[in-house]
Amino acid sequence: MEEARGTDRGRGHSQSLSPSPSLNLVLIGEREAGKSAVGNAILGTKAFDEVGVKTRVSVRCEGVVRGQRVLVVDTPGWEWFNLGGSRASPEHVRKEMVASMKLCHPGAHALLLVVPLSFSFSGRERHVAEEHVGLFGPQAWSHTLVLFTVKDTKQLHPTTIQEEVEDNAELEKLVEKCGRRYHALYSQTGGGEDLVARLLAKIQALVSANGESVILSEEVMKLAREREEEEERQEEVERKVKEERVRRWREALRKKEMEEREDEEEEEREGRRRRAETTKS
Repeated sequence: MEEARGTDRGRGHSQSLSPSPSLNLVLIGEREAGKSAVGNAILGTKAFDEVGVKTRVSVRCEGVVRGQRVLVVDTPGWEWFNLGGSRASPEHVRKEMVASMKLCHPGAHALLLVVPLSFSFSGRERHVAEEHVGLFGPQAWSHTLVLFTVKDTKQLHPTTIQEEVEDNAELEKLVEKCGRRYHALYSQTGGGEDLVARLLAKIQALVSANGESVILSEEVMKLAREREEEEERQEEVERKVKEERVRRWREALRKKEMEEREDEEEEEREGRRRRAETTKS
């Protein structure tokens, strides 16, 4: 990913780099979507691991970009494919994504939903993306920008990003859901600084449109706790239903066994009676 100049800083540490207000960004997306490379491009430094190294926990890095203090949080990605209708990401990945909000207190100005254009984007990908944005609450969509990662312009030739979106109904639905905010970063072309500058301008426009508000960390964590409690309640209900089914099945089995024993005993009594009558006669 082409990079803009910035200030390097270590992983997992916090330090004051600028007196100006911080711009807090959270990167989310599927595995191998290029989130770490996007973070590097924004900060203009090798702050995050390169593509190919799996991000297992959320990591924050910060720097000063064009005079503004920018904080970027990279999160673990969800899976490309799910099997048997299961969730696209295991519970620990979802919890780690939500926990990323603790790294940008009091909250995130923008969610950058990273979508690679090197793979086809279907309804399944859209539903999974929407599911994970939903982890950050109903207000998250007004703070979300779709960020396409493109290996090189040959992938799009002879189309443009706009045409690519308009030609794919699922991409169209996705960008429509977040107010048609989208941008693209390329890894094999020049103009990287200009692309990052335009991205930051779009993010600033998003922030201004939201009145400088953020997706509050505390609200996201509260929502996660409520969701977890609801899931636990649902699991408890399902457990009780299962136990009741097992209890009824065992009760029916016992009743059947008792009836069979009673029938056998009745047959035995009837046999003794007939034998006794035969002996008398």
